[in-house]
Amino acid sequence: MSKTLWVMALSLAPAAFGATPALTELLPRGAQQGKTFTLTLSGRELLEGSKILTTLPAVFTPLTPTMKGFPWLVELRADVPVGTYPIRIQNQSGLSNILLFTVGSFPEITELETPNDSIATAEPVKSLPVTINGTLKGADRDFFRIAARSGEHRVFEVEARRAGSAIDPLLALYDEKGTLLARNEDAPGIGVDARIDYTFARDGNYFIEVHDARFSRQEQNFYRLKIGSYIYPESVFPLGGRHGETVEFQFTGKSGITKTSVKLPDTGNFTTVGMPESPVLPVPVALSDTPELTEPAAGLLPIPGILNGRISRAGKVDNYAFKVTPGEALLLELKSRELTTSRLDGLITIYDGAHKKLASAGETMPSTDVLASQIVGRTQGDPFLNFKVPPETTEITVAVEDLAGRGGADFGYRLSIQRQGEDFQLAASPAYINVPAGGTAQIVVSADRRGYDGAIRATIPHVPKGWTVEGGYIPAETMDASGARAASRRGVLTVTVAADALLPVADLVVASDVVAADGGSIHREAGGAGAVIDVAAGTGLPDAGSTDRQKAFTAPWLNMAMPAAITKEGAATLSLKPLLRTRMAEGDAFDFEWKVTTKEAGVAMPATVNVDAPGARDLRIIDMKAAAKGAATGTFRITTTKSTAPAIYDLIITANVMVDGVRETVVARAIPWQVMEGTDK
Repeated sequence: MSKTLWVMALSLAPAAFGATPALTELLPRGAQQGKTFTLTLSGRELLEGSKILTTLPAVFTPLTPTMKGFPWLVELRADVPVGTYPIRIQNQSGLSNILLFTVGSFPEITELETPNDSIATAEPVKSLPVTINGTLKGADRDFFRIAARSGEHRVFEVEARRAGSAIDPLLALYDEKGTLLARNEDAPGIGVDARIDYTFARDGNYFIEVHDARFSRQEQNFYRLKIGSYIYPESVFPLGGRHGETVEFQFTGKSGITKTSVKLPDTGNFTTVGMPESPVLPVPVALSDTPELTEPAAGLLPIPGILNGRISRAGKVDNYAFKVTPGEALLLELKSRELTTSRLDGLITIYDGAHKKLASAGETMPSTDVLASQIVGRTQGDPFLNFKVPPETTEITVAVEDLAGRGGADFGYRLSIQRQGEDFQLAASPAYINVPAGGTAQIVVSADRRGYDGAIRATIPHVPKGWTVEGGYIPAETMDASGARAASRRGVLTVTVAADALLPVADLVVASDVVAADGGSIHREAGGAGAVIDVAAGTGLPDAGSTDRQKAFTAPWLNMAMPAAITKEGAATLSLKPLLRTRMAEGDAFDFEWKVTTKEAGVAMPATVNVDAPGARDLRIIDMKAAAKGAATGTFRITTTKSTAPAIYDLIITANVMVDGVRETVVARAIPWQVMEGTDK
């Protein structure tokens, strides 16, 4: 995290053995520029000597803890940009999760605790503009009353998901008779958040209702209702740019087009840009190291390159021509929905000089309704295409269009083309790790294969003294006997720290280097989620399990890799030792022994351990048993078959021990084990 402020706090809360800090609530969730206020943090393990880690430009002064949490006096500078800022805690127990805090330009108030669940009990709003900080619990509905005059224009906007809330807000506007005047659930340009733009026809009192469209119960259930008369964007174009370059961004809304030139940062996968003179939160835009062009782009275009375009009207098809060499391998990727600022369900098609179709990607209809006004961040991905240029083909045309034939200002895209037949992308989870001193933690690495099906070995190339990284094998993808692909897209890294290990001074970076089939090298680094806010399924809709899926909220625009910290020594450590390998007629049997080591009395031993072998097919875990009841050791056997592809696999085990009635999970260091070709191994 860049430009991080570290602030000392005081607390007399005792530490639970093995527990790490966790933030569950910030009160309030936002404040006006230039204001001084009290910010109260609630959670677990917010201990004496805790530090706040944040990029929020402010002065933090710790106050006396109360029953409601840990308060701080916060003095915001007047020139703090409107936006969302990460806040997390670090102390001797490790790092906490991130919650987001929002800085706005309007005066702020907090929803009263009195009932306001109907027009009759609506909470009066005495002055405008204003931002109201509120919460919703399940079927809760909040009503607010404002007075308006004939011809007066007002914008009602909810900041929720964009600010790290799990609710899916809906807005409705009523007159004094309860007549519905306007309603919105998902507004252009702001994802699942809502906005109503309204001009009143007559003097009177009006009522704005906020509720969760899915009537869900969420841990992060806050919202920020902004009311005023202001300009706002419904789209941004282009959706990104090249590191270090100055790019002119166009914001399109009901007020027309507003342009602003932004010098992009030299590093990172994302940055954010805001519409000038607008109080609306800035939007994320993508960054690259590749040469970039913006439509219109005529003639034969360079490779590699990124084309920034927009399907500006229904039925429009954008065509780009490239000079190619017969037999060369190309990778084309279209980024739109995954960037969260576009509604495009992209379809890319390649034609030769005679307009003969050669290849396409994106024809599969999304699992949600493409005619819905906005489904960003729910289920739909973006297409990519691995393409080998046919013989005698020296020029191709790449067509980009919307799968449902739609278009508009918010149908932007980034088309990337590069001379590379194979590729993959990495993602690592969780969003951060706490490694116990003398112990081990694990990182799950996911590979999104873009034509490269070979083995991948993920690792962390640069770690502090005393840190050891093991595992990370993602075996090659193969075909089984039926011709079906045996997917292999997950690996596990284990990170172990010595008792005297040094603290990281920067995020850990998970990376992999492989050699492609053409002999070229591919280096990829895992992007970090930054913050992760789980979104529970709604209960107010039929068949919520299949129709109401929404992805967890993440904040990759924070440009974090894998923040890590060392925590207190755990109650136990776990180790794994291979014992014996037995040849079988169709496969092998591998015997292993686990051992739990403790330095504390009263630790209850596990009867079994959990075994994971990422990427291995047709495994059986049998004969799992402790050496004796309550023993610290035990054994198990793994058997393979002829369907288990020859490869190096990682064996990862975890166990749950009980310490004074509290469960603690311990992780063993990954050990590689190899399945070899044939039965004579």
